[in-house]
Amino acid sequence: MNNKHLTFILLLAGIWGLTGLTAHAQSQGKKPLDHDAYDSWQSVTAPLISNNGQYVVFIVAPQDGDSVMYVRNLKTLAETRIERGYGAQISDDSRFVVFKIKPSQAEKKEARKKKKKADEQPDDTLGRLRLGTNDIVKIHDVKSFRMPEKDASVLAYQTSMPHDTIKEKHKSLVIYNFYTGFYDTLQYVTDYVISKNGAYISCIVKPSEKDSAALSGVLLFDTKARKQEWLLTGKSDIKLQSFDDEATKFVFFAATDTTKRDHKIYNLYYTTTAEPAQTRILVDTLSADMPDGWAVNTFRSATFSRDGSKLYFGISPIPEPKDTTIDMSEKARLDVWHWKDDFLQPVQLKQARTETNRSYLCVFATDNLKRFVKLGSQDLETVTTTDKGNAETALGSTTQGYRIESQWTGFSRNDVYTINIATGERTLVGKAMAALPSLSVKGRYLTWYDRQAAAWFLYSVETKTTRNITADIDAVFADSRGQRPEPPESFGTAGWSKDDKFFYIYDMYDIWQIDPTGIRPPEMITKGVGKEHKITFRYIRTDLENDFIDTDKPLLLSAFDNTTKEAGYYTLDMKKKASLPLKRIMAPKTFGLLRKAKNADTYIFTQSDFRHSPNLQATSNLWKTQTQLSNINPQMDDYFWGNPELVSWKSFDNVDLQGILYKPENFDPEKKYPMIVYYYERHSDELYRYFSPAPSRSTVNIPLFCSRGYLVFTPDINYIDGHPGRSAYNSIVSGVEALCRNTWVDKARIGIQGQSWGGYQTAYIVTQTDMFAAAGAGAPVANMTSAYGGIRWATGLNRQMQYERQQSRIGKTLWDGLDLYIENSPLFFADKVKTPLLIMHNDLDGAVPWYQGIELFTALRRLGKTVFMLQYNGEEHNLTERRNAKDLSVRLQQFFDHYLKGAPMPVWMLSGVPAKDKGRTWGLEMP
Repeated sequence: MNNKHLTFILLLAGIWGLTGLTAHAQSQGKKPLDHDAYDSWQSVTAPLISNNGQYVVFIVAPQDGDSVMYVRNLKTLAETRIERGYGAQISDDSRFVVFKIKPSQAEKKEARKKKKKADEQPDDTLGRLRLGTNDIVKIHDVKSFRMPEKDASVLAYQTSMPHDTIKEKHKSLVIYNFYTGFYDTLQYVTDYVISKNGAYISCIVKPSEKDSAALSGVLLFDTKARKQEWLLTGKSDIKLQSFDDEATKFVFFAATDTTKRDHKIYNLYYTTTAEPAQTRILVDTLSADMPDGWAVNTFRSATFSRDGSKLYFGISPIPEPKDTTIDMSEKARLDVWHWKDDFLQPVQLKQARTETNRSYLCVFATDNLKRFVKLGSQDLETVTTTDKGNAETALGSTTQGYRIESQWTGFSRNDVYTINIATGERTLVGKAMAALPSLSVKGRYLTWYDRQAAAWFLYSVETKTTRNITADIDAVFADSRGQRPEPPESFGTAGWSKDDKFFYIYDMYDIWQIDPTGIRPPEMITKGVGKEHKITFRYIRTDLENDFIDTDKPLLLSAFDNTTKEAGYYTLDMKKKASLPLKRIMAPKTFGLLRKAKNADTYIFTQSDFRHSPNLQATSNLWKTQTQLSNINPQMDDYFWGNPELVSWKSFDNVDLQGILYKPENFDPEKKYPMIVYYYERHSDELYRYFSPAPSRSTVNIPLFCSRGYLVFTPDINYIDGHPGRSAYNSIVSGVEALCRNTWVDKARIGIQGQSWGGYQTAYIVTQTDMFAAAGAGAPVANMTSAYGGIRWATGLNRQMQYERQQSRIGKTLWDGLDLYIENSPLFFADKVKTPLLIMHNDLDGAVPWYQGIELFTALRRLGKTVFMLQYNGEEHNLTERRNAKDLSVRLQQFFDHYLKGAPMPVWMLSGVPAKDKGRTWGLEMP
């Protein structure tokens, strides 16, 4: 270690209280993490695998800086490195990868510095790589590119180029054929769509006003014949929609009325692509089935069913034109709240755009385009289809009549109908249903979980009958682990097998097969292996084209051992009746980003644990062997890290609990260590989770504090309805006391920290005990009596539901349980606080009203308690701006280093930052 590096560490020791670490760091050749480490810390993103399973594309991105895209050959392990590559697509035949290349951060920064306009900003470059080689073709100034899903011959990209006549840059569309090498260019293209099979491209052409000879409109390009046809010419406002899967049909919206109005009236145009292409208006305001004063709604896409037999689109009432004669400067600006409104005004304001753009679903049978069928209506606003639009039955629902109660229940009941797509005929399934059913893939059945009955129900569209499909199963399907004062949700479903033959549902551990006809009894397909070994099995969908579970092929299951916290994968061969789940890998790891090659049994995935970054891996033999494809964060070897341990104890109310204790690297049981306790609800299942050193959005960064000589403890919490504060105290404090029986925990130097719900629990705990030397509470609720009637401004929703039924767990209204609201409100016991408290509460918090933090701060200030509050301007519940997150990270460390390590107080803690000095100093320096 050079003298400069040692000086830097010694400087940090003086500022951040690292005394005792520096000599050790020097002897081990390692150093503690600091805030300069964040920007270069990497992650693997956007992994792709070719259909043949031979090539993998992924990005290695630092937290701040230019990323690198890699292309790996799994057979040869050859690698191509592409600086700043992103947005890759691999051709259907696995021969090419096409991608964009961003300008460097330095280039973008320079453009911002020069205040360049949007159209003057540096553009992306298009890259085209023939797989198996390092030959990259680059095309500059590309706006976008598209490739067909089911064809490997065509690439279309939009670029800026000068026109031969007018000598100014404009957007053009270039169509390239991979096989022939031919290029075709279409001028003045502003938007385009490509069919799934690559046969056709449709585009909007809007020429420059300087080119008076050029036509405008919708153009169709035949990629095989290299011919183009006009579908519509003339000035109009056009919105391209979609081809059917076989590219025999195409639809788009167009408003040909050039009259200036605040709401344009669009028509739906329909094209048959067979040469010569035929285009006609399919739907307009005069269509026979169009209600008076209604029109096509362009905010809902027009789409074909997968088999092309149906065309779906939306219609809606034409909005009343604005009265431009009114002088708004003389009119009041206000919101009128009415007790009979379906929704509170803040919800209405949040949903105003959605409601203004709302459409009602209609359908054409494409073999009979004379009349369309209205599926949705103003009294049945929600309609869903299934089987990619092929099914003959749709599901319709309305919340009308039940919306007011959602203010305190948190959900709306529904009247539910099945809809015959051919005729529009509706059949009532149920009134005031608390659970919204879902359709089977083929639309033959509806299923839903009834929380009150703790059972699954099935409705047959054919017989119009409902039955409890879990009544005869000796298993629990209610997931009560959330411990909330409402009937719990289910463990969920895996889905349906082909042709709606079987339905698959989960209990806590295993998977059950249900015969919707009731002829075959329910069967546990995992044969009880999950329950016996406390392993949770869940189906993983690897075939993204089919909506059903293909039981003719072995199923891939994720597996989580609830005892050891290990994870992995099993397979299950459904064709063998006595087959048990077969373990492929179980390890003390966390797995993620799983992808399977379409035409090969090759998988890519990330694998990590607390001490190892999530690197990308590949296996072609179901985990008998695997190959590591990335090597992110080699700099970890330069830093002290930590080691997690699963710990157990009994809470004060005699409940067995678990948590994770993170010990510093090279932990010495002969020494004493300060400890930070972080919590939310449950964390013990995260034993093998990796945490990147990163700027804090709201909570302590575990690797950072471990690296700097802290123990970090994350306890699980057991909740009792009506007493969330006491539940947190009983669980957290009992866990801390259990750890304090170890001599290496410094009892005098323990801090606690939580955000949101964890922030509330921090605020409560410091009113009940003075055992902690410091506490951090992010976005805490201080006063449940005032927060009960507050608004979650991000959604506009009222918070009553949160206390009566959800996370705050009171379980009663304010009037039925006033004593509980007071008991659980830290504000009413603020005089008991002896622990220095750091609050963060931001002025645009959309989840917990900002005034909750203010109530707590002003109460403690009035009582003469040691309290600080950080209010990040224009920030949300969790910080969104990286600069603010970096600032919070430093302040959290300074706060805990002072109270738990004896480091000096920075200026912001010692004397604050006066408003008049805001923007000139941030108070982070030492006095």
